[in-house]
Amino acid sequence: MNYTKRSLVSIALLIALISLVFDLWNYNRITIDAPSYYAYLPSTFIYHDLKLNYVNNNPDFFHDKIWFQTTSEGKRLIKSTYGMSVALSPFFFIGHFIAPLFGYPQDGYSLPYQNAMSIGVLIYLFIGLYFLSKTLLNYFSDKAVALTLFTIVIGTNLLWYATFEGLMNHTISFSFLCICIYLWNKWITEDKKKHLILFTVMFVLVVLIRSLSIMLFLYFLIAGVMMKGGLKNFFLFLKSYQATIIICLGIILLMISPQLLYWKYATGHWMVDAYIDEHFFFSQPYFFSFLFSFRKGWFVYTPVMFIAALGLILLYKKQKPFFYATLISVTVTAYIFSSWWAWSYGICWGMRPMIDSYTLMSFPLAAAFSFMLERKKIISNMMLAFVFLLIMLNLFQTWQYKNGLIHYDDMSREAYMKGFFQTSQKPGWYDALKPFDWERRRQGLPEIKYSKQFFDNLNETTPICLRGYNLCYLSSSSQSDYIITCNYNDIGSEELFYLFRFSGDTVAFKSSNGKFLSVKNDMKGMLVADANSINDCEKFIFHLISDDDNRIALKACNQNYLSVTLRFPNIVGAVTDSISKVSTFRVFVQDKK
Repeated sequence: MNYTKRSLVSIALLIALISLVFDLWNYNRITIDAPSYYAYLPSTFIYHDLKLNYVNNNPDFFHDKIWFQTTSEGKRLIKSTYGMSVALSPFFFIGHFIAPLFGYPQDGYSLPYQNAMSIGVLIYLFIGLYFLSKTLLNYFSDKAVALTLFTIVIGTNLLWYATFEGLMNHTISFSFLCICIYLWNKWITEDKKKHLILFTVMFVLVVLIRSLSIMLFLYFLIAGVMMKGGLKNFFLFLKSYQATIIICLGIILLMISPQLLYWKYATGHWMVDAYIDEHFFFSQPYFFSFLFSFRKGWFVYTPVMFIAALGLILLYKKQKPFFYATLISVTVTAYIFSSWWAWSYGICWGMRPMIDSYTLMSFPLAAAFSFMLERKKIISNMMLAFVFLLIMLNLFQTWQYKNGLIHYDDMSREAYMKGFFQTSQKPGWYDALKPFDWERRRQGLPEIKYSKQFFDNLNETTPICLRGYNLCYLSSSSQSDYIITCNYNDIGSEELFYLFRFSGDTVAFKSSNGKFLSVKNDMKGMLVADANSINDCEKFIFHLISDDDNRIALKACNQNYLSVTLRFPNIVGAVTDSISKVSTFRVFVQDKK
């Protein structure tokens, strides 16, 4: 057995071990964005209602299984395109067939469906790795390719998205792109029509799975031009394929037409922007943070990509077409992704949108391994040992993420250092988390650099909101008689407050109802927005926990700190005598664009 096959077997055994140890077959995998990717299948074949009205029949069951956008006309719309549902469909039908055999309901969501589709994702993964290996073996040694495949899967967050969240779209998209690279390379080198036609089918499917993957066509275009010796030669090459290109255009139209028909059926419009209030801000990219920040930086949480980045230098010397194609397309991809309003991509392990690019980065990574294997044995072993440590770091941090020791979106340098190699939550780790003000970003407003000077200049003309330890916002809702609770995920008028300053660090807060926040000593320190004027019960000592952060604590007139109760409805009151996580709040300015 050659090294590449051994690598694939090793990957399969490790994934099987992870699945067994963590009991993934009893684990809900239709989570995060997966309900949107998958919704076409149960809506079409079980509930026969792509307008999603069937959700009303059992809202408690569907509340975490179907989520949709609502258009301005009130129409319900599946946010994602249908490509993922096409890829999963064979395994969906297997799950549908076997569900009643094991006593499970044929509802589209029970474990037989999830397990059948999860196995399907792994089948796609190994098909993709097989075709990637066939391409890489044209340019690199068997050992280098084996190390590349192992590192790409086990040393990156691809492992997480092939197992714990396998029904997200990243693993299938990665795998199909591996096939695209193989087919494109075969077409360019062997000059056969079938390879271009098959490439077209696979690449359109990739785009239907992840729309933004269309920008990766830049990679194929650059590689094709350079492999053919320049733009002129490439166009002459294309000219000989005029009839085939027309066929390919027909295939593209045929494959995207179901999506257009769905949009027309569901909304009455042929073209729909399903990302209604989400946008790119190309003039305000978070490019450096996207790559290097402790919040979600690609190189921080997928450190083996440093090896691939260094491998670009070696790739330049040996395979210039792949060097330029990879460098330009990955850079453009990172720029575009970092321009998205939610540039850290929410609840995820590592920088998940870059997983598609691992197909491209496999070339410089293989070049780096080739370099290592060609050195003297002691130097080679030292280099490979360093890579092994990076892979082990990825495995350990994946375990940390699963166990809540790496936060899904609020990591900071301080939190990363406090949690580094920790197996349990270290005191102060939670307080070191640093949420991003995504509402400002959504509005296209620049990030505020919070500091003591900033808070010293804050006054009653600027609306603010306060976020509690439970990641919800303080609210003076009329539904709760203006008792202050910390139980709302969104910011509306009732979550806005205005800060009034007195001497020193003494402050007061006015609610959106025009009343001041007041501590009710006769109500066990409960905080209520009902005071018409400012007296001692309406005054608080503003304590900034860190000089360069937006974490604060507020001490009331009874010498206790405002704190959030641990149980619903998370009432706020001055009830703790020291600063802890329940008495720590984050202040966010809410000025509008």
